[in-house]
Amino acid sequence: MRSPLRGGQKRPVSIIGAGRVGTALAIALDRTGHSLNLIVARLGVNAERASKLAGGQGTSLSARQFRQMLTSENPLFPPNSLIIIATPDDVIPSVARELAGSMNLQRGLIALHTSGALTSHVLHPLRVRGISVGALHPLVSISDPVIGARSLSQAHFCVEGDAAASRAAKSIVRKIGGRVFTIRAELKPLYHAAALMASPNFTALIDIALEMLSRCGLSANQARNVLLPLIKSTTDNLAIADPAHALTGTFKRGDVVTIKKHVEAISSQKLFDALEAYVLLGRHSLKLARPSRHTRAEIDQILNEALKRARARR
Repeated sequence: MRSPLRGGQKRPVSIIGAGRVGTALAIALDRTGHSLNLIVARLGVNAERASKLAGGQGTSLSARQFRQMLTSENPLFPPNSLIIIATPDDVIPSVARELAGSMNLQRGLIALHTSGALTSHVLHPLRVRGISVGALHPLVSISDPVIGARSLSQAHFCVEGDAAASRAAKSIVRKIGGRVFTIRAELKPLYHAAALMASPNFTALIDIALEMLSRCGLSANQARNVLLPLIKSTTDNLAIADPAHALTGTFKRGDVVTIKKHVEAISSQKLFDALEAYVLLGRHSLKLARPSRHTRAEIDQILNEALKRARARR
């Protein structure tokens, strides 16, 4: 069903879930001139904080107040509203069921969730009620909602779902300043796992490197400060080249003796998480580097023996 909104008009927006992503979206949408109707959080104080950060628009509700209002005959959402469910993934199905059970939903509403792993099908109870549903996942790391709102203007958003919901999602992404891409719904878990590897797991990898530097005598601040320029230079390289050409360092050069020294040093400190990560990522670096067959065989043997030692000592 096509929206009756014309090109210049903006949908009223209600955001359920005022965590970092939900609040960042509220701030970004406020800056683009959208009218914020509701902001809902588990605790009312969190909803109020999100509302203030987003210009003080709309009604702030705790989850309990929101559930009570769903049973009211008074419409919660203005006509042609956009509902964004930005709760944790495990909560999205119950929010969809609660919304679908409300007596005051109108046709023409659109509902999106922000999960990267779940498809729009999780909102099926709302689809049954005549609401167009979709998913809108910002592919960006948000640890602070205010900074995150600025990051959204440079982010890529993964969009899928019903036609009207997809159009609405693409429209708000364009207004925020981001870019849209789409994938098949059944591949969303793989897509989200890839995002996890590139950001949260990358953060975990940096934490391993920080622990290794702490064993070298650096303080936490020193270790972070010396690594940050290296990290930035790596991402700068990746911005202009594919991973095979951006790869630098020991595995790129095939330095067998250095790899032996690395393994011995990590083992001597009993840093077995670091050793397993070193082996796993080293193997992949070898694939990118493509050393000679002889060099690869030497390095493979070193890595295999290191992994056996790491697992035996756990």
